[in-house]
Amino acid sequence: MSISVRERHARLLADSRSAQPRARLAQAVSRAEFLLRSSRTVSAIQNPQRALEALVALLLEDLVDVAQVVVRNGPWQLVGVGTQGGSQRCDVSRWVVDDIPPALDAAIRRGLVEEVALPPAGPARQRVLESFFAADTIAALDRLGVEQLVVLPLTARGRAFGLLVLGRSRGLGFDGSQEFLDDLAERVAVGLDATLVVAESRYVAGVLRRSLAPDELPVVPGLDLASYYRVAHESQDVGGDFIDLHGPADDVVAVCGDVAGKGVEAAVHAKRIRNAVRTASHVDRRPSAVLGLVNRVVVSEADEFDERLATAICIRLRRVDDAVEADLANAGHPPALLLRAGGAIEEATAFGLAIGLVDDAAYDQATVRLGPGDTLLMHTDGVTEARGAHEMFGEHRLREALQGMGGLPARTIVDAVAIALTDHLGDRAHDDIAMIAVQYCPGGP
Repeated sequence: MSISVRERHARLLADSRSAQPRARLAQAVSRAEFLLRSSRTVSAIQNPQRALEALVALLLEDLVDVAQVVVRNGPWQLVGVGTQGGSQRCDVSRWVVDDIPPALDAAIRRGLVEEVALPPAGPARQRVLESFFAADTIAALDRLGVEQLVVLPLTARGRAFGLLVLGRSRGLGFDGSQEFLDDLAERVAVGLDATLVVAESRYVAGVLRRSLAPDELPVVPGLDLASYYRVAHESQDVGGDFIDLHGPADDVVAVCGDVAGKGVEAAVHAKRIRNAVRTASHVDRRPSAVLGLVNRVVVSEADEFDERLATAICIRLRRVDDAVEADLANAGHPPALLLRAGGAIEEATAFGLAIGLVDDAAYDQATVRLGPGDTLLMHTDGVTEARGAHEMFGEHRLREALQGMGGLPARTIVDAVAIALTDHLGDRAHDDIAMIAVQYCPGGP
């Protein structure tokens, strides 16, 4: 250990009770500065693993020769450990029940400050060290000749959730430093607890976003599929528009819908409707019946005065001879467009009320046939109602984007519309946007 490191350790941990007032004042200032640094270190880093690594590095630089930080968060445990002149690491999260030294587990449960005097050598010393540290750390402790450990509980919000285990080289202890160490543990505990709360919130949000995001479109023999999805609040990654496609290759159900509202709350409602469509299709795969069942579920689960509505178009695709027959039903949604392989654009129309208005809503059903190269494009009103500098994108611009695209791959068609839409929007605010294109390709995409 360098002299400068030794001096820093001595400045913070030396027993100054018998020192001159000026020396005690200087030490008090140094301790206050270190406490502030430690608090800022763990508070500023919102990743628990990196926070532990930074904390261990700080403790080794300015305070002790051995530092181990143990933090528990639910069923998981993080351990950061390092020694002077040795390795420093932060173990990845692991289950609390997996290979945890018994003394650590007991110390966390007790939540009390403890001083542990280590036997000088032999099996007894080995047993004590093994109850606190992994094997590679024990070798470093023996090299440093550590004779005493201090165990400080990390307590926040009335619970002990971790430990600081500190040690110094041979001949150096912690006499006269307990009050300072208690302050250190308190500062570190508050900072790490806040870091864990933020990390947990981000984890929950990440799980929620992944569960609410549209699923990847499956590969369906004979169909070329493409989609486009863009949310209004891009910082949240989720929105109220939804697309889904499921079922066996010879009987596919596709849905494209739009829930009133934006952000996470709308995405949760969209997920419920998407799941309801999948469930309803196991009962009756006719699109009119699917939307009818979904509507009854939404109405029955709605709170009083709940005005959250949804629109959707549901399509059932089945191979019939040399074509694909598409049955479709519409619940207040923009009609699907049928782009023929030859370039003609048709509107696939069926009528029905938006989902969530009345519990006995009935939905008409229409049927169109897709020949080879024909493409059925479903979209939400975020496409046609996207506002540019002077007016909305509109149905006419959508059809213009589709001109000359007949027979081209589904991805090319969707990208052409998306590019035209992006050019029209510029950097302006917009609603959620979703599109899904289904093209019949008997020989494969």
